[in-house]
Amino acid sequence: MSSRTTFAGRLLLVATVAAIAGALAPAGPRAVGYSAAKATRSRDTLRVRMVERASRGRALARGAVVHGYLSPRGLPPVKGRVTVTASGLVFRSADGFTSRFPLVGPLRGPVGRRWRATTISLAYIDGTNRRPAYVFRVDAGVFETDLPGHLLEVAAHPPWLDSLAPTEWAPDPTLVSPTDTAALWATAQSIMATSYADSLYSLFGAPRAPVGLISRRGRAAGRLGEYIGSRDSLALDPARMTGTSQLRHTLAHELGHRWQARSRAQLQALWTGIPPIRDPKRYGYGNVSEHQAEAIAFAINFLQTTARGSEPVASSVTLLDHYELLVPGTRIMVRYLALQPIYRRHSLAGLLTTGRIDSSPRSE
Repeated sequence: MSSRTTFAGRLLLVATVAAIAGALAPAGPRAVGYSAAKATRSRDTLRVRMVERASRGRALARGAVVHGYLSPRGLPPVKGRVTVTASGLVFRSADGFTSRFPLVGPLRGPVGRRWRATTISLAYIDGTNRRPAYVFRVDAGVFETDLPGHLLEVAAHPPWLDSLAPTEWAPDPTLVSPTDTAALWATAQSIMATSYADSLYSLFGAPRAPVGLISRRGRAAGRLGEYIGSRDSLALDPARMTGTSQLRHTLAHELGHRWQARSRAQLQALWTGIPPIRDPKRYGYGNVSEHQAEAIAFAINFLQTTARGSEPVASSVTLLDHYELLVPGTRIMVRYLALQPIYRRHSLAGLLTTGRIDSSPRSE
């Protein structure tokens, strides 16, 4: 089957799932019905049944394990599993990385209108891959799975969540303190001198001007990086990044903009038939230029992640499916970049460059 045929089939599946999404979406907590004409038990008995039902739901959800992919802060998805514990959600990646999220926050709002924010909520259901994928918002990222299990119940904010002890969200530490100017410059300059940056230069070229720091206007706009084509210059803001992964992703994204500025016709040809990003909260939504740069950064991350060939081919193919689900266009960028000399010896080069990746066996 050709990649074009497969891609068209996936688009049809997306449309079908969108039409039935309402039917698939989990309902919120239902009120227990009561009819005086038919009731044979007292209100107190009904209240006890409600409490028992809530307790059973809590017991079932606690300890539940859901396998999927976490995309933290807009970064590419990482395979792992989420466990529902008494104190929150725990994500453990396949390579041992752990993230923890509280289930609910403290009470907010004035008396009479009090509410507790939920850490996790169902954002949408996507039908791009073979089985519908449930995309949950988790803190500043998303968790995607095709077997949500009891995570659907937790996302619906059942009554037992409000009985948990209040929890404040702890802010993630930034890569560099915003007040340490010397460290900001050193961090920005050091990433440009790494072998990772050299790999990007071989693909997209190096800016003529030395790297700079984001201006006050750029910070006010929430930008982590900025490429200015007229000056062929790049600026970064390590003070707003939470780790090296975000710094590397930002560098790939901004150098992707450099490629755009120099190869518009080429990118336009590659981008034919690419659907838009579905998630309105993902960077690049509604903006083709930013969408392309995100797809480029995702593609770089995929090629770097799978370069060693430590995972089975089928697992790598599945991983690319999940990249593509969150940022459409990643697959075509991976195919194009895999043709470049730097990736000639990549473990997946043959599969990627022949276009057979869509017909490879799936796992998970």
